[in-house]
Amino acid sequence: MKTKFISIILAIFLFSCTNSSDKYLSTKKKSIANNNLIMATLYNYYASEYKALSYQAYNIGKQRLSIIKKNNPGKNNLAVVVDIDETILDNSPYEAKSIESGKNYPAYWNTWCNLSAAKPVPGSLEFLKYADSLGFNIFYVSNRKKNLEEATVKNLKNLRFPQLKDTHLLLREKKSGTNKEPNNKQPRREKITSQGYEIVLLAGDNLGDFYEDNFLGKNRYAEMKKHKNDFGKKFIVLPNAMYGKWIKSIGVTDNQSSIDSLITIMTKKIEGVNR
Repeated sequence: MKTKFISIILAIFLFSCTNSSDKYLSTKKKSIANNNLIMATLYNYYASEYKALSYQAYNIGKQRLSIIKKNNPGKNNLAVVVDIDETILDNSPYEAKSIESGKNYPAYWNTWCNLSAAKPVPGSLEFLKYADSLGFNIFYVSNRKKNLEEATVKNLKNLRFPQLKDTHLLLREKKSGTNKEPNNKQPRREKITSQGYEIVLLAGDNLGDFYEDNFLGKNRYAEMKKHKNDFGKKFIVLPNAMYGKWIKSIGVTDNQSSIDSLITIMTKKIEGVNR
């Protein structure tokens, strides 16, 4: 599988670099978003640095759990909340399929999830087994849709992730009058605390996995800084450059001009230094 994966990605990447008549992949075959997804996908799947960052994040998480447990003897309501995709399950093969086909989410997503074939993010399984051994309550809060619940549970059970009870898996519900923002995880976290649990640690790859993330651009950065003391303490962040709200938050859309404008801003800073 690895050989096929890298052959596909490298072929696409080399074409995009060497075809002088078309600097970027034709938008008829490959979207701009997918063209810029190539190196991020390679990084997540192959880079030892990515795996080291994941181990680092979860090593910090285990250290925090030890401290929390020591400081709260006898408490049985302490909860650990984790996202699923790119936090405990690696979906980079799906991203490779998106690049190969020139299509974006949700194309092939259900097919991929129903294979129940995603591998664990490095360190995630050991982290959650450790949390379970210390008596923490584990909740999986994901924006996968409810129709993928059976396949998701199967994938996680095959990998031996702990505490996969129905009440501990909170997936995205359909949009309704009482659920106007299905992607917002805050109501699901509040549901956990309303049952008497105290959330002491959260792990995720997107800021919305930790708090309500309603901001864009500079405002999003400012909101993140308000929580700076929580990172590495209550919030454990996993690296993910393949997708997420960060893309929209900096103004990237599926056209080259939006990317070019951001690059121009960055190069102007260098020009200012050289003056």
